[in-house]
Amino acid sequence: MERFFLLLLLLAAAPTAACASNTEQLTIHCDGARTVEVEIGADGALVTIGTRRVALKPRASSLGRRFEAAGAALIIDGDLAALALDDDIDFRNCQLDEPRAPVRNAR
Repeated sequence: MERFFLLLLLLAAAPTAACASNTEQLTIHCDGARTVEVEIGADGALVTIGTRRVALKPRASSLGRRFEAAGAALIIDGDLAALALDDDIDFRNCQLDEPRAPVRNAR
């Protein structure tokens, strides 16, 4: 009977353990009052600008943390950030707010 309850307990905990993930939430402020929200997780970065969202994959870089997708790139180095989108290149003098604590089970 004890084994049965242990098995039930393990099965009940499995979905929550599989969904647990840590993400880092950042806010980037650029000239012209432009604000970019960034969620960084194990699979890359999700960049949100207003209602637009762009998913970027991590790339090796000797300069900070780099994320890329077709037509988009984000580099974060200390409290500075550089964001380039093919159809919107007007992100200038970008700086990060203090990073917020990692969020568990954000999705």
